[in-house]
Amino acid sequence: MEQYGTRDMIVVFGLNQPATVEIMARTFHDGDPSYAGPLAGVALGLKSYHILELKDHIPAHVWEEQMGMHELEIEDEIWEKICQILKQARHE
Repeated sequence: MEQYGTRDMIVVFGLNQPATVEIMARTFHDGDPSYAGPLAGVALGLKSYHILELKDHIPAHVWEEQMGMHELEIEDEIWEKICQILKQARHE
């Protein structure tokens, strides 16, 4: 990151646990909120996305092969919570 910066970099999650997604998204954007890890106080400013948010940017055959079944595993309520968390973390 020192060589290229973070402007054109994003973080992509495949997790389906909202609490974990929230902590990780906050860590990559604002630094470790627990001040216990190597990113304590280090605000990288990285935007986080869930892989399902990026479906339209991935070729259909690749999506079907790699993510088709996983997409069916996430419940609507959990998906909505994850989207809300990530939008907040991206300041949208």
